[in-house]
Amino acid sequence: MLACAPEASASSVDLFGYGARGIAMSGAALSSTGGQAAVYYNPAGLALESRPSFALGIQEATFHLRQNGRDVGARRAPALMLGLAMPLPLRGWLDRRIALGMGLIIPQNSILIADLHRPGDTDFVVLANRAQTVSIQTAIAFRPIDRLSLGIGVLTLAGLEGGVEVAPREGGRLGSSVRDVVIASYSLVVGMQASPTDWLSLALTWRAESRADFDFPVQADLGDTVPLPVPTLDIRGTAQFDPAQLAMELALRPRPWLLVAFDVASKRWSRFDNPIVYTAVPEDYPPQPVPAFHDIVVWRVGAEATADIGEWRLLPRLGFAWEPSPAPAQTGLHNYLDNDRAILGAGVGVRWRRLRLDVAGQVQLLRARTEVKDPALVDDTASNPGWPSIRHDGEVVIWSVELGAEL
Repeated sequence: MLACAPEASASSVDLFGYGARGIAMSGAALSSTGGQAAVYYNPAGLALESRPSFALGIQEATFHLRQNGRDVGARRAPALMLGLAMPLPLRGWLDRRIALGMGLIIPQNSILIADLHRPGDTDFVVLANRAQTVSIQTAIAFRPIDRLSLGIGVLTLAGLEGGVEVAPREGGRLGSSVRDVVIASYSLVVGMQASPTDWLSLALTWRAESRADFDFPVQADLGDTVPLPVPTLDIRGTAQFDPAQLAMELALRPRPWLLVAFDVASKRWSRFDNPIVYTAVPEDYPPQPVPAFHDIVVWRVGAEATADIGEWRLLPRLGFAWEPSPAPAQTGLHNYLDNDRAILGAGVGVRWRRLRLDVAGQVQLLRARTEVKDPALVDDTASNPGWPSIRHDGEVVIWSVELGAEL
C-alpha cells in the first residue's frame, strides 16, 4: 500500500472531515486528534496514544443545491468508517514511541461515482462529485521526545480507467466490449505536533494534491456494414480533484476542562483543470477556456469541553469554519457553480472505561451567488444554460455516529 503512485481521485474527507469528533469541530482538530482520525488530520497524533484502539462508524451527507430556486437533485453520500491505531510495544527507549494507524471510508453505493457534464452545462463541481469514492488512509508516527511527534502517511483513493471497442462479430453483427479497471492511487500527508506546555499545542500538516485524470477511448470498427473509417472518440478529463494544502493550528487550554483550537489552511485550487476536455472537434475549433480557479485560505475554530460524572466522561464539541469559493465569476462559456461556505458543527462524545461513543452533525451553508454572463464571452447565448444569469445557493447536511474502544 505504500509503494505505487498512479493518479488519485478526490475524497469526502476534504469536504466534511474524518470521524465524528473532527466533523463536530468543523475540522479544527490538527493538534488534538489521536487514534485512527489522526491519519487524516495529522499523522503525528498517532504517537500520542498509549493503547491500541479501534473505531467503527457511519456518516451521511445530504446535498440541497439550488439553481434559480430549483433543486438540482444531487445524490446522497452515505459511507462506512473503519479505523485502528496501534502504538508498537518495542523494547527500551522506543517503547510506544512509534505508532501505526489506518482509516477507511467506504461509500455504501459505489466504489467511485463521477457525474461529468458537457462543457457549458451547469455543475456544482466542488461539491456534487467529491464524496463518492473509497478512501484508505495509512500512516506511521514517531515521538522522538515527549512533547514532539512527527508523522507521515498516504491517502489511497479509487480511480477508474478503461475503454469501449465496437467491432464486427460472427455473422456480421456488430458487438461491443467494455473494459473498466479500478485503480488505486496515493497522495502524501506529512504532519508535526508539539506541546511546549500543558496548556499550549501547535500543529502543522501538509497534504499533497490528488486528482483523477481519466482517459476512456471509444473505438469503432464497423467492418463492411459501414465501410467508412470512424475516428477514436477519446473521452478525457479530470473526474475529481483535491487541492494541495498546508494547514497550521494553535490549541489552547485556558482551563483544564476546556480546549479551544484555531486553524488556518491554504488550498491550492489554481491547479484545477476542466472536468472534461473537447473531443472529436475540428482542429480550428476554439479552445475551451481555462477554469481560472484561484487559491483560497480557510479559517476554522473548534472547542471541546470535558465533564466527568462518576465513571462517565462527557465531551461536548462545537466548530465553525469559513471556506471561500475558489471559482471566479462565471461570465463566459462555463457554469462551474460554487459558493462561499459557512460550516457549523456540533457534537458530543461519551467515554466509559475503555469504550467511547461520538455523535456529530454539521451544516454547510452556501452563500447565495449570482453569475451574470458577458455576451462578448458567450458565442451562442441561446444554448448556454447560464444565460443571461443564474443564481445558486444551498445547504449540505452531514451526520456521523462512531463507536470506539481501547484494546
